[in-house]
Amino acid sequence: MAKRKIYLGAINSGLNGPLIAEGLAVDAFTPGELLVQTASGLATASAAATVFGAQCLIAKEISESEGGTIATAYTIGDTASAIVARSGEFLNVAVAAGNNITSKGTPLSSNGDGTLKIAVTPATVGATSEQVLFFADEIINTGAAVALVQVRKA
Repeated sequence: MAKRKIYLGAINSGLNGPLIAEGLAVDAFTPGELLVQTASGLATASAAATVFGAQCLIAKEISESEGGTIATAYTIGDTASAIVARSGEFLNVAVAAGNNITSKGTPLSSNGDGTLKIAVTPATVGATSEQVLFFADEIINTGAAVALVQVRKA
């Protein structure tokens, strides 16, 4: 089944929809990508997974009433909307090609290019670890292309 929305809802009924951040698109990005707020607007997140403290902003789809779909990219200068992901919310997010998610609950971190990847979570203290932003809520192999994957905010 094709995905049609980025924001899927909250795990509890206490949250009444997504928090939205708006800004000018600083670069081109597609719905589901991880973004950052800059002084100029919203831009593709480029921080490595080992950089902690990242805010989880996910590019929202352009609605069909505005002539868009879940696949319509924002271009530079567009007024863009991003979902401010909160713990317990479900979303569809862009996961980089070549990620084989074999179980629900797989931790995901930033890939440094607006997509997510399977997080490195070492078993030994002191080893390099990555900030877990989301947990996969479906089993999927992204294969040769970026794919939207249903996730839960960590």
